[in-house]
Amino acid sequence: MSNDIITASEGLLKKIDSIAKFGSKYKIYPFQELTRTTAEMKELADTLPDIETPQNQDQLIQSELKRRLKGEILNLEQMINPKHYDFNTLISMYGIPQSDLDGLRGWLEENREKTQEAIERLYKTKEIQNYELGLPLDIPSVRRQSEEFATVHIQKYHKALGKLLQELTQVGEYLRDINAVPTTNGRSYFRPLTNTLAIGIPAICFTTEDGSLQIKERDLINLYGHEGMGHALNQIITNTNNLPYFLTKHTNLSTATMESVAQFYQNIIFDDLKNSPETQKDLGIKHNFEEIHQEAKDIHQLEEYQAKLSQYAITVLADKNLGTPQDTTTLQKKIDILKEVTIDPAYPLNIVERNRHSFDSQGNLNPQLVGELIYCAQPVQRALEEFAKQGITYEGKGRSIIDSTLLKGFWTPIGYVDNARIKAQNHPD
Repeated sequence: MSNDIITASEGLLKKIDSIAKFGSKYKIYPFQELTRTTAEMKELADTLPDIETPQNQDQLIQSELKRRLKGEILNLEQMINPKHYDFNTLISMYGIPQSDLDGLRGWLEENREKTQEAIERLYKTKEIQNYELGLPLDIPSVRRQSEEFATVHIQKYHKALGKLLQELTQVGEYLRDINAVPTTNGRSYFRPLTNTLAIGIPAICFTTEDGSLQIKERDLINLYGHEGMGHALNQIITNTNNLPYFLTKHTNLSTATMESVAQFYQNIIFDDLKNSPETQKDLGIKHNFEEIHQEAKDIHQLEEYQAKLSQYAITVLADKNLGTPQDTTTLQKKIDILKEVTIDPAYPLNIVERNRHSFDSQGNLNPQLVGELIYCAQPVQRALEEFAKQGITYEGKGRSIIDSTLLKGFWTPIGYVDNARIKAQNHPD
């Protein structure tokens, strides 16, 4: 593929970004410019061949760029000439593989009993003696004390986990470029402009009824894996590699992949700690790590079940084959289907009733709700399977090979797996 096409795509994507910034500031879009940009993007996309299964790096870049352009075009057209998009069109726009949707019910059926066991184990092993009270961070003295308390723990974890990961994988070296700090924002995040990993104080700290400050060790580990190993390293490694522009900028089309990456490292970090008693000792959690690890596994099982149930419920709500959305018979069908896989008896009725009016005039489910299905995509798991086919496993040198692939670039789910397949096939033995 010629450099002219890469350069042209960069110019168009930057123009979209400029239009978005204009819209953010003035609450209106320059629709004439939007129309011109969409036409130019269509023209560029048409010059690229349709490559279903790329066999080399050049074909991979071409296929992913075309996929990206087509997705952006659909989004722009919706702004210029809004349409009633049905479920399948939205799934295509978001780049969600159908196989991931098809696997939701089977996963729920297989994991229902396992999730119930996790709930019971949590109840029996975690004696809740005190309420975990939130922090009144609007009070200056509490805020100062909480920031100092959180800073000590965040820096301790950043140093210890950073050292461990540098020993395990080459990408761990990039953690030295990250500045880990506390934030009073309840939601943790990574700020690329300053390479700052901000860990939410409300997410990792609480007070007991006697007023003492406590740290949530499991939640801090969890966030470090998700935001630090996942989002932060993904951003830093992407920025420091010579990738085409379109692979360096996050878009709605890459959100599913980014979240799959973050979820993967969120789980991996607990396994890494389990295999490193020395790091447990450095963190002061060796005496209760088994409890922390088991709680993390049980909560992960519960959260994954809840997430997949919500995703499956969206597919049921959106299914036009079940009948007219407002029809009472249709509503009951949806409730009965969800009853077959739920643990909470009240969930089916609540979710169906809560969304009975979330449909447009053509019976299509609300696009924002359908958009939540991006989180059911499993590109990392399929990427790991591609490496396994070539005998590359997630240990030793293989881990560095896999990590450097998983964390480089912002891909659509399909392009992400294609990239892993080509990397694995072309890697020397």
